[in-house]
Amino acid sequence: MVGYTLRQERERQNLTISDIEQGTSIRALYIEAIENGEYDKLPGAIYTKGFIKNYAKFLEMDVDAVAKEFANDMAELSAEAEAEAAKAAAEEVAPVPEKKSEPKPEKKSVGYSIQEESRSSFKFIVAAVVLIAALAGGAWSWLSSSEGDVAKVEPPKQQQVQPVAPEPTPPADPTPVANANPEPPKPADKVAVQARFNDRCWALVTVDGAVVQEGVIDGGQTLSWEGKENITFRLGNAGAVEFFQDGKSLGVQGAIGDVVDKTFTRK
Repeated sequence: MVGYTLRQERERQNLTISDIEQGTSIRALYIEAIENGEYDKLPGAIYTKGFIKNYAKFLEMDVDAVAKEFANDMAELSAEAEAEAAKAAAEEVAPVPEKKSEPKPEKKSVGYSIQEESRSSFKFIVAAVVLIAALAGGAWSWLSSSEGDVAKVEPPKQQQVQPVAPEPTPPADPTPVANANPEPPKPADKVAVQARFNDRCWALVTVDGAVVQEGVIDGGQTLSWEGKENITFRLGNAGAVEFFQDGKSLGVQGAIGDVVDKTFTRK
């Protein structure tokens, strides 16, 4: 496991987890989870890979070899999970479907006769004749009432439009005289920062020394913070975050997977 390899090298250099935390800005909780192989306690695979690369770089190890070992560990864990899922699916017993009873055909009573069928047919014919006669009478009545002279429609009378007198143009304001002694701009009384997250990123945000947000933030969000003196960010995937201040883009502060600290102060 890659965590065992990193821990052996750390102990060989007589370094503590606190030393790694101060040198890489990775929280001690995540360092312990990496060394113990407890990946479920980490924010995600892409952030874990970034933490491991920074950890190996701090110990002056072969970063590519360590990243390859982490990829092999993830492949083995994935294969074990698939095998357990297939075993659980094979042990399940499919329920036996219940047999549905077929409906019995309806039996006609003995008293049913041909005379009853004839009476029903006769009633249907009489009703149809009455309906046709009613429709024919309604059509004749409508045709009779629609005859006659067509009403003549007179065209609308044109209204005379009186011209409107143009409004007088107000006199132009005199050109303002520039102030000979302009006042210097006042310093801002607060610091405001916006961050647009283009991808998932673990972030720790501190405003005036107090932690206001910690955790994984999904991509596609734009968040804002305000403080009196300063705002500090610790990012686990710096390449996914673009900063804005006073409406101007400051760009990203690192590459994908980099752990970066950034502080904004009042101007």
